[in-house]
Amino acid sequence: MGLVAWAGSAWADVCVWRDPERTMAQLFPEARDYRTAIHKLTPAQATRVATLAGQPLTPDETQEFNIYEITDGKGVIGKVLALAGPGEYGTIETVIGIGADDRIRGVYIQRIRERQRAAVQSDAFLGQFKGQSLTPELKVTPPTDAGKPAQVVIALVRKMLAFDRVLSTAP
Repeated sequence: MGLVAWAGSAWADVCVWRDPERTMAQLFPEARDYRTAIHKLTPAQATRVATLAGQPLTPDETQEFNIYEITDGKGVIGKVLALAGPGEYGTIETVIGIGADDRIRGVYIQRIRERQRAAVQSDAFLGQFKGQSLTPELKVTPPTDAGKPAQVVIALVRKMLAFDRVLSTAP
């Protein structure tokens, strides 16, 4: 049993961007392509991300993080970030799009198995993230019937915004 719990926590934060074309069309309709920026984190960067996110990083998150730079054929128009967190029934994989203005263009739930998935995936919930950036508090009200999965999504979005802030600025 201990091994199962350990294995779950070890892979829970790993999140691959599963369907770039579909997500780009949703978050960046004007997108033509993307390129992957692989960031190897220094201990100072990992500490800064955790501080901004208001939560500790998992061991995997302290090593490397990918930011997908979205292009329109002329230049970078935004970024896509993906991160996963533990739900009761499996991993909740969340993807966000951040525009050139450093504000969220949209949030997409890539994979979720929770009973409350309809509420968590609703436009009423996910639409609240649009236009927000990393501030002391994301101004998002989770649906009353979304429970813990909505809190996981909020924490993941905040953590991704922290990664973007730290890794997109000069050291």
